[in-house]
Amino acid sequence: MAAGADAIELDVHLSADEQLAVIHDDTLDRTTDATGAVASMTMEQVRQADAGARFAGPQDDYPFRGRGLTVPTLPEVLDWLPDDLGLVVEIKARAAADAVVAALRGRPVRDEERVSVISFDERSIDRVRELDRGIRTGYLLVPGQPIEAALVWATEHGHVGVHPWEADLGLDPSPILTLAGVYGREIGCYVVNDPGRMRHLAALGLWGFVTDVPDLARATLPR
Repeated sequence: MAAGADAIELDVHLSADEQLAVIHDDTLDRTTDATGAVASMTMEQVRQADAGARFAGPQDDYPFRGRGLTVPTLPEVLDWLPDDLGLVVEIKARAAADAVVAALRGRPVRDEERVSVISFDERSIDRVRELDRGIRTGYLLVPGQPIEAALVWATEHGHVGVHPWEADLGLDPSPILTLAGVYGREIGCYVVNDPGRMRHLAALGLWGFVTDVPDLARATLPR
């Protein structure tokens, strides 16, 4: 947020006591100082891990280690979320779909259409659409997955976005973006860190991209 991002993308897993843990992996092993599967632990147990333990800084240091940072829940993030910031929620575990819809219900980010729920798992986003058609949903594609077929599927199922791996757009994404316009879908992609590519995609009308360097993206692109 401080770097000027338009939105934050985050991932959710369901804990053993059915709370939405905001964490990328299905275990604590890689990103914290603890181990274990999120789905087999209560949220209280998940919170005992140091969520800043393995976050590397620019000087190969760990500036967030030992500062009492814990894995948050999605409702806690929603409580914090500023009024002008967008949110992209990636459902990692299918079992979390119902809880995500419940967490977004009545929230400004949902009512103002500043949230998009995405997943690699088709049934997860279909479930979100089944429960609340007012939530924008997006189909996240694995690298190499054909974009054209995904656009057809997303259109048939009412999902607004299709989000491929950036390299799958090719050097000239114009045909894909034109086709998406014909279908009335939005194309976003992951991950774009090169300023030239950022300018190119923005000029062609890409809906948005995920980046590891939001400060560089903000310096590169206009609002």
